[in-house]
Amino acid sequence: MNTSSLQIGRLIPSFRQFMRIKSLVRLLIGFGVVFAVTGCAKPKPVSLTSPWMPRQQVWAIAPLANESGVSHVDRLAITDGLVLEAASIRGVDVLPLNRTLETMLSLNIGLDGIPNEEEYRELCQVLNADAILVGTIIAYDPYQPLRFGSSLQLIRNDGATAPSQIDPRALSMSLGGASETLMRAPLETRPIQSSGIFDTENHDVLARMAAYSNGRSTHDPARGDFGLYHLDMDDYAEFVFHQLLERLLREASYAESADSAYFANAS
Repeated sequence: MNTSSLQIGRLIPSFRQFMRIKSLVRLLIGFGVVFAVTGCAKPKPVSLTSPWMPRQQVWAIAPLANESGVSHVDRLAITDGLVLEAASIRGVDVLPLNRTLETMLSLNIGLDGIPNEEEYRELCQVLNADAILVGTIIAYDPYQPLRFGSSLQLIRNDGATAPSQIDPRALSMSLGGASETLMRAPLETRPIQSSGIFDTENHDVLARMAAYSNGRSTHDPARGDFGLYHLDMDDYAEFVFHQLLERLLREASYAESADSAYFANAS
């Protein structure tokens, strides 16, 4: 064997090792690019949009009544979850819950049982709101598997009549001035409703929860089985309210389309 053959034989292992290192570097670079792309593309939470856009709506939210049969329900804490979800709707501004409670006390509404629709409309007008969201808690089981249900109703302010006596303090605390309210087109009076009971033993509920958890750190599916088993009832109630508000806005969209068609035919 000549000298050149020996030199080539010695170079072959080194060349193979060099090629393996080069391939490994390419692989690591590829992983780095994929990681950078997926790391930057953070999922965004599923959002809801008002069917009255671009017209901005102002909603009041009344404290939920407890009709679940469970006595140890913190109604105001659960209602706070509803306020948070409603406030995340594009095109809807939500009045603070404390403001609504103060006005209910000043008008003596809801202190002895659940208010009727006429009282809710009076409350809505005093708060200078386009609508008031009311409802009840119909199912409450804070132990695994979680189970929560609610019934919601959106009562819209038709603007046909104004309350005989208006509390100036309540008006001053409201969002938007009186002139802005007069410019808003009156909404139809038929209430929009949504109701449902959500059980985490249901696979469809798990799938919806997984979709809802995208972009929400408190509902991160990577922290457990679809992000459910680390949640408390307040977090789970927010998910349920998101589902019910989605249904309610869909119904409102149908009603708005029907109203538009009615007025178009009438003209």
